Amino acid sequence: MKNSLLILIVLIFFSYKEEKVIINVKAENKVEKNENLLEANQKESIDNSIELEKIGEDCIFDQSTQTDDFLKGIKELEGYVWFEEDKIAELVLNDHWSLSIKRGGCDHFELSAAFFYERILDFEENKKDILDKIVWVTSLLNEEFESNEIKKSIEENKMTFTEVKNGFYGNFLNSKIYEMYTFYFTNGEQNTNFGISFYQD
Repeated sequence: MKNSLLILIVLIFFSYKEEKVIINVKAENKVEKNENLLEANQKESIDNSIELEKIGEDCIFDQSTQTDDFLKGIKELEGYVWFEEDKIAELVLNDHWSLSIKRGGCDHFELSAAFFYERILDFEENKKDILDKIVWVTSLLNEEFESNEIKKSIEENKMTFTEVKNGFYGNFLNSKIYEMYTFYFTNGEQNTNFGISFYQD
């Protein structure tokens, strides 16, 4: 009887010890897996950061300087929304007019101001009002645009307009800004879009 009891106690002891060893091994495996996962996540995060830096380095133009700072402090443009990825600011001027301003690019730098009107405009009939809006917006952004030369070209009628499908394409004849800036005007089904743009490769 005593021998049977002793054997039973020994079996229980070794069974408990074995189970403890198994639990410890499982716990150690779990910790190791968590450490491996953390290490993998950290590596992926570092790789992503390096990839983003490489993308930025691949750009011809420095995108870190392409912010909306050039719009800040201009009272007439208060309330705009800046889209960082596209480097575009959008502003509702009134019930029917809105304005889009872009400044930035990776391989091609673009500076542009575009008006969107929720009605159809006739270019010839509304030519003065359309060009006045170009003078207005470039004057507000005179540190970005050659606003004085643009205004002078428009006032002295030193522009040519070529009719294209659904609109017009304009060039400035002023030698200081010739082939630097482009004017465009297009009509959609129920709207009008026109603006001025500058591109640099």
